[in-house]
Amino acid sequence: MISIFARQQRLTNKFDDSPEDTIPNRLKNYLIVTDNKNQQLNSSRYEFWIYKQLNQQFQDGYIFLNDSLKYRSLEQELVSLEKTKELATKLKIPAFTTPVTDQLDILFATLDQLWREFNKLLRNNKIKHLRYDEKTKTLHLQKPKANKEEELQHKFYEQLPLCDITDVLRFVDNACDFLSAFTHIQPRYSKQPINKDHLMATIIAQAMNNGNLNMSAISDIPYKSLQDTLESRVRLATLQAANDIISNAIAKMPIFSTYSIDMDVLYGGVDGQKFEVDTPTIKARYSKKYFRKGKGVVAYTMLANHIPLQVELIGANEHESYFVFDIWHNNTTEVVPDVITGDMHCINKANFAIMYWFGSKLSPRFTNMEDQRNRIYSGCSPSDYKNFIIRPVAQLNREVIESEWTHLQQIIATLALKETTQSTIIRKLCTYSPEHKTRKALFEFDNLIRSIFTLNYFINPDIQRKAHQSQNRVEAYHQLRAAIAQAYGKKQLIGRTDIAIEISNQCGRLIANAISYYNSAILSKLLLRYQTEGNSKALSTLSKISPLAKQHIHFQGHLTFSNKNIIDLDSIIEKLILGL
Repeated sequence: MISIFARQQRLTNKFDDSPEDTIPNRLKNYLIVTDNKNQQLNSSRYEFWIYKQLNQQFQDGYIFLNDSLKYRSLEQELVSLEKTKELATKLKIPAFTTPVTDQLDILFATLDQLWREFNKLLRNNKIKHLRYDEKTKTLHLQKPKANKEEELQHKFYEQLPLCDITDVLRFVDNACDFLSAFTHIQPRYSKQPINKDHLMATIIAQAMNNGNLNMSAISDIPYKSLQDTLESRVRLATLQAANDIISNAIAKMPIFSTYSIDMDVLYGGVDGQKFEVDTPTIKARYSKKYFRKGKGVVAYTMLANHIPLQVELIGANEHESYFVFDIWHNNTTEVVPDVITGDMHCINKANFAIMYWFGSKLSPRFTNMEDQRNRIYSGCSPSDYKNFIIRPVAQLNREVIESEWTHLQQIIATLALKETTQSTIIRKLCTYSPEHKTRKALFEFDNLIRSIFTLNYFINPDIQRKAHQSQNRVEAYHQLRAAIAQAYGKKQLIGRTDIAIEISNQCGRLIANAISYYNSAILSKLLLRYQTEGNSKALSTLSKISPLAKQHIHFQGHLTFSNKNIIDLDSIIEKLILGL
């Protein structure tokens, strides 16, 4: 067949063109035509069948294409074993410094101890946030208390004077000079001064679903200047740099540490937000639940202490769990979360293991306790726990982890060097047979770490409370981000290409970051005042007020950039009375 296609010829109806055993019995009636008792091959159908099988073999990982980015083998994606050994001493990762047998000894002992502690506490009815139904033999989680801080937020921010978004951006730039990150695309023009009014107008136009043409109609800046600024200075690299400047500046404010859920570790939350796109692109996909008949994308965001640290645009058809490690590992700010929380979409068969190897923790917010109960394994035989109220689902296979440890280290080294993404590796592994040794070892190690976390989650109510609080902050950011996108239209991102849509999304994050900076500056000044006065009640209230608020900021109206209203925080603080 290869020789026939190489000659740019088509298949004939002769059976000689078809290799043996390529026609399954169930399809012979469709691929073979009987004419006057002579059997002939239906070449068109047969050719279609071969193409379909080739495509399926590519998808399942049985056939590889070396010159392809998507269909290369897993071995081509990973660094070599020789390079992995060289990196073992350079990379400061516990998975390289500690022998696997020692690691597993500690982890298996911890798992067994947690099983016995959990059974004792459950039998004595000392776990108050869980309820075990004796009749149905099921485990249930007590719902967390409702958040009553919305009224406090509204009461605080309604005291602030209304200001335009342009004044907020100008205030933030005067404080941390984030607009200096928007360098010119051509080096010979790099020394030309930035027209900050044009730059702010362009960012607002892209972020608020307005576009440069509409922005020129509602502002005092001509369309040509906006378009020139967009093409010469607004790029993904400059937007990322500008966002990092604001994020790092917020992290240095006094109010930042008061938002910490745990003073010993920094919690970060990840979640995706759906945005419709006006012009279909490669990443844009259908999702009837969110976009009806349209197409859209997902803005996958990592947030820590109300700061949107990182965002990645993915297709609506992509599973969000494939990007948890990538968005954490590719974080370019100075704020590095120690624990990553998320909803059930952040879980797959490898994330617990990968985050553990790199010194972080995955702490999802579980919703169905009965489902999680059926995913807890043990290091010992299940017969050792036969008298427990809740028993392990199966025993972990320690041998497969130890035998495949060198290949698992290949995956760790590849991810550490950022030579490929987590999504690429996991997607390839998931297409392989369940008996594939490397896949089996990775998933088994993940079961080990996940079982330890789940038992801790059942025993300690603080883990569930902190994960819930962290995810509530991500949802609060999504509300602000949606308000920015819908300021002049629907909740969508503008642009004709994937890069243009990403620019629109990054501009929206920049606006949200600027609002967070402005609110954090006010809250920080109040914090310092109340610390001087020793007002502990007011200090406790301040830590509950989120900087992701928008009710005191104007997004719409005629924007006059020539009128430069300077925000005076001292005068605002003098007039502000914190309602307690």
